[in-house]
Amino acid sequence: MAGAARSTAHAQGQTPPRPPADSAAVADSIVRARILARTDSVRQAILADSIKSPLTRYETPMRETEERLRFTGREILSSGAVNLADLLDRVPGVSTFRSGWMAGLHVATYLGDARRVRLFIDGLEVDAIDVRNGGAVDLTDIQLWAYDEIVIERAPSEVRVWMRTASVVKTTPFTRVDIFTGDLNTNGFRGLFARRWRNGLMLQLGGQQVATQTGRVSAFGAPAGQTTQLRSDGSVQSFSGRFGWARNKWSVDAYGSNVARERDSHTPREDFDSLPSYKGQRREGYVRVGYGDTLRGFWAQAVSGALRVRMQGDSGATSSDDGSAGGEDGADSTETDTTVVSLDTLRSQTQHLVAVGYRASWWNASYTHRARPMDGALRHAPALRVGATWRIFDASAYAERNGRDSTDRTDLRLRARPFPWLQLSAAHSTRSPDDTTGRPQSSALRAEGAVRIGQLWVGGGLVREDATQFDNLVLVGAPARVLANAASTGVLVNARGRLYKDLRLDVQTIRWDKAQFTTPQTHVRVELALISDWLSRFPKGEFSVNTRLIYDRRGGVPFFYGENDEGLDLRVTEPAQVVTGMLELRIQRAILFYQYRNLTGGQYEQIRGITMPSAVQMYGVRWEFWN
Repeated sequence: MAGAARSTAHAQGQTPPRPPADSAAVADSIVRARILARTDSVRQAILADSIKSPLTRYETPMRETEERLRFTGREILSSGAVNLADLLDRVPGVSTFRSGWMAGLHVATYLGDARRVRLFIDGLEVDAIDVRNGGAVDLTDIQLWAYDEIVIERAPSEVRVWMRTASVVKTTPFTRVDIFTGDLNTNGFRGLFARRWRNGLMLQLGGQQVATQTGRVSAFGAPAGQTTQLRSDGSVQSFSGRFGWARNKWSVDAYGSNVARERDSHTPREDFDSLPSYKGQRREGYVRVGYGDTLRGFWAQAVSGALRVRMQGDSGATSSDDGSAGGEDGADSTETDTTVVSLDTLRSQTQHLVAVGYRASWWNASYTHRARPMDGALRHAPALRVGATWRIFDASAYAERNGRDSTDRTDLRLRARPFPWLQLSAAHSTRSPDDTTGRPQSSALRAEGAVRIGQLWVGGGLVREDATQFDNLVLVGAPARVLANAASTGVLVNARGRLYKDLRLDVQTIRWDKAQFTTPQTHVRVELALISDWLSRFPKGEFSVNTRLIYDRRGGVPFFYGENDEGLDLRVTEPAQVVTGMLELRIQRAILFYQYRNLTGGQYEQIRGITMPSAVQMYGVRWEFWN
């Protein structure tokens, strides 16, 4: 064919084309160009998916906490928790109380006192300034989907929950979508978008909408005179955003969130108090400047935050001056199912902190100074934390002066591992309220031990708490009053670890010598979990299964509702037990989940007179994209 072309060109008087002098060199140049193009595309892809410096994060306790009480962002939702109360149920001594499903009232106490459950978001303490909560935090305001990490620190005298908001380090855009539905007309949607640029900038936006209702009455309130019983259902909307910059060890960022809630009133059984409806907002945010990483080396940061809460009422309802519903002990005097608060309230507070610290391989130390403008003065609350590991010992200490409740605190902990199969620990706490509070000094002691049997740790211990005084739990409709609990001793029994291969067990039991205000005598929680990536069948890790069966049982809980002509108005709930089953299947980056709470379908109460839903099913999908 080539010879014929040359002959034709010659016959026409044209000069035939000559072959290249070195056709092999031309072929090599083409191959080299292709290799360079391919290399450049790979290099551009690497640049597009580079890892940038993380934003400064506040220090979380490490030597002071148990592994079972540390949760990454994925583990938070994979635990089956729909609310922070579900995670706090894992802590012996914590009692959680709910009025309904996802949008209901949720609150937790430790040793009977709601103020002993302290929450921190990126180092800033979540202050309970709501007019109607009496110093307690409604845990429905805490949105689990918004956090990268939750660490629960179990001190003998209080529980501190350290939460770190989500932030990304990859320059590839990140998107997450969660969609779920279920019983009680539960419908929810979450969305999260995050992006980092090569110059260190970051933008992050997220939101959630959840609504639940009985199907008989609107979740957004019933008209006056409605006689249908309500179950404290409603809606929760939350939005958050972050904008920041980080390079090397420096970072600057601003974060803000808004949680808007609407909840129907809850009509109780006969002769008990109604829970009023609620409509309000909680807005908080901060600006932070930081240097270094709290996981290693020297670090420092300064944070200035602001919090605003607003409660909207209904002018057509009766109320007392303090914002509680009218009638004796907060009951609805209009005899309708729409107990509401008529008083609109708006409260705000700022909080500022400066923290410095150093973390080495075997020791750490940090100092934090908080300042809050309160009652026309600037109140300071310095805190010091130190810890060290030496051979078989772990030791740590925490001291805080003049917290929000005018109380000085100290915690001392020591843990020993004399043998690979034996662990021993002891902790002691003191609380010294200011003289102006009129409350006595108290101390608490906890001693525990565990023995390893195969891959299972089995152990127990004792908890001793002095006589204490604390505010009544007005969030559940009880009157405001200072209560007193006598000194008490609790016995702990626990087991945790692997039963067989990927089958895991977690048992936590505490029994006090007596039941006291908002504290049951016995609380048992058992979780059996099968968590596996099934690598023998899916070696690349594109599939996993997570199935759990959770059994929770507590004894009767005494609530103080006041005094009447017949004496003390003390109402004790019946013993309650709840069995929850859940299943999750992960396929690549999509997680299909199903949860059935209260498998037995029996009626139970966690607040006297307020019946919880007999059974609730929920199912949906969580899907992540890096694109």
